[in-house]
Amino acid sequence: MSPIYYTLLHYDEWTMYLAATSKGLCFVGSSPASFEEMAEWAAKHMPQADLLLDDEKMAPYLTAFIDYLSGKSRELNLPSDIKGTPFQLEVWQALRMIPYGETVTYGELASRLGRSPMAARSVGTAIGKNPLLIIFPCHRVIPKSGAPRGFRGGLEMKRRLLELEQTSL
Repeated sequence: MSPIYYTLLHYDEWTMYLAATSKGLCFVGSSPASFEEMAEWAAKHMPQADLLLDDEKMAPYLTAFIDYLSGKSRELNLPSDIKGTPFQLEVWQALRMIPYGETVTYGELASRLGRSPMAARSVGTAIGKNPLLIIFPCHRVIPKSGAPRGFRGGLEMKRRLLELEQTSL
């Protein structure tokens, strides 16, 4: 199996691990960064792959993320190498359809997928398995109450991403 290349992004107050295979980005970590989070993900999802620090190979990903986090870019159209169930892949792709700076509820996202709003919990479970934070912008999904909760990167990261998108409009 090919290795997983990784780097640590440092930009402003953001720190997160980015990881990619030769096919594309496979993991975006939480901020503040945790090597253990990335290593545990890799061990579970690509156990035969070695983690290799390679800042040069990861440079295009770093540039794209810095452009996004600085407000220069509103999109991250990067090659990816993701694995999930058909339902997870469907939910993750639907996340990309949520416009920059907007939010939807879990029930609304379920409806957009042609399912009952009662499928909100299943949608939330699939979102919680999203390996590519920001690429598949799960931070744009909020509970019906409107109060952000339940984000793999932590509520502070979710709040900061939503704030970034509001100030960059």
